[in-house]
Amino acid sequence: MARKRTVNYAVVDIKLLREGVTPETYVALFEELQKNYREIPLTRNNYLKLRSIKPINESNLVNGFTGEVFRCNGLTSDWYDEDKEERHKNQNVGENYIPANLKANPRFFKFVFYPLHQKLVCEVKDPENEISIGILEEFLKSLLITEKLHTKFGRIVVSVVPELITAEKITQCKKLKKVQLSFNRPYSDHPTDLEKQILSEMIDQNVEVFVQTYIAGKNEFLSLNQKVKDLIQLATNYGVVEYKLENEEELIEEKSTAESYPLIERVQYDPDETDQYYLIQAKGLEIVRDIDNE
Repeated sequence: MARKRTVNYAVVDIKLLREGVTPETYVALFEELQKNYREIPLTRNNYLKLRSIKPINESNLVNGFTGEVFRCNGLTSDWYDEDKEERHKNQNVGENYIPANLKANPRFFKFVFYPLHQKLVCEVKDPENEISIGILEEFLKSLLITEKLHTKFGRIVVSVVPELITAEKITQCKKLKKVQLSFNRPYSDHPTDLEKQILSEMIDQNVEVFVQTYIAGKNEFLSLNQKVKDLIQLATNYGVVEYKLENEEELIEEKSTAESYPLIERVQYDPDETDQYYLIQAKGLEIVRDIDNE
């Protein structure tokens, strides 16, 4: 049996801010993008463009579009001729000697876009490819926020969807390695019994900030009881929760409710049974529906 692989997805929100916008307007936007696969030069010598855009369902275009983000690296313009012992900074070696149809270090990232949800789900990491979410966002902004598209579709806003960290999300994590919570004295119009107890203890002991840390043993994960879960809920309401967890790739992540992180959905699959092209269509719709229901 093949070893399961993991693919990471990020989500980008694409909004058209104009009166009368409908799902069909978003369809028209992607049909416009189909006409010109414009290559965008970005930082660190990256060149990106969309390609292979096509409808998920030819008879119902509002179901969405699939495609690829194509990334390659430009060649340097700083060359040295060892025979002449001189630099050739002004000589465009790439244009003179390398065919325009050949691209260096190509990478392909599948995406799906859903007009009904105004969201694009894109691969950002798999065993062979990786792209930073910042570069993906920069590319989509450069591609979509143009005078031509503004004239035709109105103002376009592009933003990466952040992860929503709730107390429930933290406490439901099965592989917590560390939790540190801190909060100021809790005041509520309708305090719970725990809030009353904690507030009373803090006042009695002149405690301004309540801090508690839980660390799992080596090769173990935290198993939180209800009181600790309730404390985590208090900390998300009145303070901060910092925590460490082991993700699906067996890597340790550090997170905090005080910071914003891009939403990353990790999906494991068997490459012998599932193709990534169909996987993103199946999982992408689940992801955007979950976001809309939060």
